[in-house]
Amino acid sequence: MEYAFEPDFAFVKAWKGDKAGNLVYRGTAQNFNHAVAMCGKITIAEVEELVEPGELDPNYIHTPGIFVNKIFQGEKYEKRIEQRTVRNKDNNE
Repeated sequence: MEYAFEPDFAFVKAWKGDKAGNLVYRGTAQNFNHAVAMCGKITIAEVEELVEPGELDPNYIHTPGIFVNKIFQGEKYEKRIEQRTVRNKDNNE
């Protein structure tokens, strides 16, 4: 049997987190970020919104703070949304 891969660092990006390290993901980040946060020896989390402990609903926390070693609020997020282009009805190209 192969031994499990244990990385030194795990970097995750969460939508919201508190200063105790509890993280909430949104969208497709819910798929693997929880598992990634648990794998690393040291987990560093970047959050879009950093709140005080107790402000997050415990029922919606995806990663508990016990797995997070460092947390910080990121800056200058660019929300990239795809633009749907549709040709005009008059243009039959």
